[in-house]
Amino acid sequence: GGDDQDGAGIVNAMLDRGALAVAAEACGAMQAVNAITRDYLKQRKQFGQPLASFQVLQHRLVDMNVAFEEARAVVHAALSAVDAGAPGAGRLVASAKIQAARSARFVGAQGVQLHGGMGMTDELSVGHYYKRLMMCESLFGDADWWLARAAA
Repeated sequence: GGDDQDGAGIVNAMLDRGALAVAAEACGAMQAVNAITRDYLKQRKQFGQPLASFQVLQHRLVDMNVAFEEARAVVHAALSAVDAGAPGAGRLVASAKIQAARSARFVGAQGVQLHGGMGMTDELSVGHYYKRLMMCESLFGDADWWLARAAA
């Protein structure tokens, strides 16, 4: 803008869009972690059975998928609100960033843990996804920053 214009609105709009882009990236990474982990549990055998046959691990996979779907739903709602110029778009962006960060931490950690000690090695992509999810969590403000912004 010119010298007589306040650029805060433009900066905030770009911050919102950047945060949504990172939250959407995190959703894609979470979806990949879920798929990789599901496939690993189907292939890896313990006590003569695939790990995926154990009910407690099935529940953990479901929890991972629910966390991903929660984040994806809020991110889609925020994207629609921003594109439409809805009055409450800012709060939805904050909600999307907060939920994506919380879900990313949970899904990434569960994926690594369900892969055992190999989860953080360079040979498995789940460790790379986890590291990227932790980066997405902090880019354009972490969950605490967005929570404080929404409360203000």
